[in-house]
Amino acid sequence: MPANRTDTSLASYSSCQELLDAHLAQLQNRFGMALWMITRLRTDELVVLRSRDNYYGLNQGNRLQWEQSYCAKMMELGAPRIAANAQLNPDYSHAPINSDLTIGAYIGLPLVNRDNQLFGTLCALDPEPQNPALEQALPALQHEARLISFLLANALRDAQQQRISIFVEHPDRCPQTGLPGPQGWADITNEEQQHCRDFGTDSCVLFLHAPEDSDSLIIADSLAALLREQDSVAHLGDNHFGILLADADTSKAEKVIHRVRDALNAKQLLVQIEQQTLSAL
Repeated sequence: MPANRTDTSLASYSSCQELLDAHLAQLQNRFGMALWMITRLRTDELVVLRSRDNYYGLNQGNRLQWEQSYCAKMMELGAPRIAANAQLNPDYSHAPINSDLTIGAYIGLPLVNRDNQLFGTLCALDPEPQNPALEQALPALQHEARLISFLLANALRDAQQQRISIFVEHPDRCPQTGLPGPQGWADITNEEQQHCRDFGTDSCVLFLHAPEDSDSLIIADSLAALLREQDSVAHLGDNHFGILLADADTSKAEKVIHRVRDALNAKQLLVQIEQQTLSAL
């Protein structure tokens, strides 16, 4: 009998996040553990990107201190990637995170980016020790970690392309500068906020205010020359501009602010610039 071509069981996943959630559900069904999560290492913090949690209450956007975590011991000290009874290992039993979380068993595997640099971890915790046979699952879990690394790397690449596309193709354009207008800016920043949540990034938004009699086209051209390909600019009217600095922290944003002010001052354009942060929270 021919297959039903409208069978919803054949539907593909609609996003990388939906696929990652399905991976975590499958891992929990197969290997147990109260919590499974995918994290991203940002400076000295692990940002939770996706989680499947039946005990600890850790959700997307929550942050854990890297140096206090079991994952830091796993990466920096070579502690076991699977510890069926974590408290029998001195590296884990002395970890500061034990004062906040009850951890009887631990699984942690590194996730890497396209350059094979540490991106974050695939991590599982349970308040109770597990069957020692769990430690035999390491080859299967290493495969899962490689697969998740690949999915995340491609999703980040797609997000960058999407960021460029919405800037270039958005139908709301300022007739003076050709830049996206207010609605385009709203869509750009809403999309970036979602990227921050999905990928654990911090991006910065700048608001530039120039005198009303300034040449808006000169400002637009100057900004285009100063910003990176992944950044976006919109003209919000009356020589007010919005600038999105993708995947940039406040220190990077400060450097951009100085460059923009210096470049426009050289053209006798005095501007005010305000800074805001989009974050994974």
